Amino acid sequence: MSKNTFDLRGMKILIVDDTSPNIDVLRQTLEPQQYEIAIALSGEAALKVAPKFLPDVILLDIRMPGIDGYETCRKLKENESTREAPVIFISANNETEDILEGFLVGGVDYITKPFQIQEVVARVETHLKLQHLIKEHEAKRLEMKQVATELLKKNNRLKETMEQLKSAQKKLIQSEKLAGIGRLTESMCHEILNPLNIIFGVTQAMEMERPEDENLQKDLASITEEIKRIENITSALSDFSAQGEISLESVNINQLIQQILEKQKSKGRLDSVKVNQDLATDLPDSLLDTQLMQQVFVNLVNNARHAMEENGTLTVSTQFLAVNENTNQISSNGSPVPQGLGHLRVKFSDTGKGIPPENIGKIFDPFFSTDPEQTGMGLSISHSVVEKHGGSITADSDGEKGATFIIDLPVVHRDAQA
Repeated sequence: MSKNTFDLRGMKILIVDDTSPNIDVLRQTLEPQQYEIAIALSGEAALKVAPKFLPDVILLDIRMPGIDGYETCRKLKENESTREAPVIFISANNETEDILEGFLVGGVDYITKPFQIQEVVARVETHLKLQHLIKEHEAKRLEMKQVATELLKKNNRLKETMEQLKSAQKKLIQSEKLAGIGRLTESMCHEILNPLNIIFGVTQAMEMERPEDENLQKDLASITEEIKRIENITSALSDFSAQGEISLESVNINQLIQQILEKQKSKGRLDSVKVNQDLATDLPDSLLDTQLMQQVFVNLVNNARHAMEENGTLTVSTQFLAVNENTNQISSNGSPVPQGLGHLRVKFSDTGKGIPPENIGKIFDPFFSTDPEQTGMGLSISHSVVEKHGGSITADSDGEKGATFIIDLPVVHRDAQA
């Protein structure tokens, strides 16, 4: 490699020698090369100068008063700031043992006295070139590491963006499903209920006209039961299609939950269920649509009750999550509810039969239900209501040991709505 390939000007050399004539000769030899030179007259002085000067090469005499060159080299190699600097020993001793000792303590080269000027220049230049290459390599390595770090960050951001897009797509599909059903149900419910009322009226008339016909009475009872089932479905559809803009008012969500649980108990719907309440005491009031949120909580209570055998346990818990905590919230585009004041988290956990993995992604779809006695609209309606509040509702289950429904709602105060 040509000398002109390297620009070694300004590279640092530390000369450690207790003999002034040796120092003068080395300085006069090296200064024309435009190196930056520092002098230390002892090993102790070298240990103080080197960490501040940070030489690229050290010319180190072996025989010095105090600590000798070997010990000085050992200590330099123990110091993190100087351990990488190559040490060239300079000594009148040219015995093999002396040279070997120099390499064993960390030296990279050995020049014997009386030294030849050209030899000193050549050896110093060689090791400076090596240091130059090492520094270039390290700079490139750091540059590549920085590039790799930036690529990793961009890749992580891309993954996050993809997850957000997937979530938004899923949410859009869900919203489109619900919106499409909402448009259809308003007229459909009216068209269904009119003939249904006529059928129900005829059924009642036939029951009164022929009370003695037991077989007929059984058939009419079955017809009446199915009519009621259709009415339940149309009622759920009507509730869904009637959802318009939410009407917000300041509500304590704990009180809302307690009211729902008390009503369900009073109606005997939780007689075979043990109810645990773990309601946080530090929950702030927030703007919610009381009627719609009551409907959500009733749906979740009923869902848990149907999923459990007798003596099951329903646990309802609440929690306040500050803005900087992970709420796993899926933001709602176009929601009238402002974001950013923290979140209320509500959990409904049951000890029921759980949700199979293949169904976990379908449970919020309209009409999806594994229970033929259910309409499959309760969770869809709940999903829609929570989204209208700018929140999210998710389900978690291992498919065997119960299920947990998690609702995250943004905390909104009256002044934040303005």
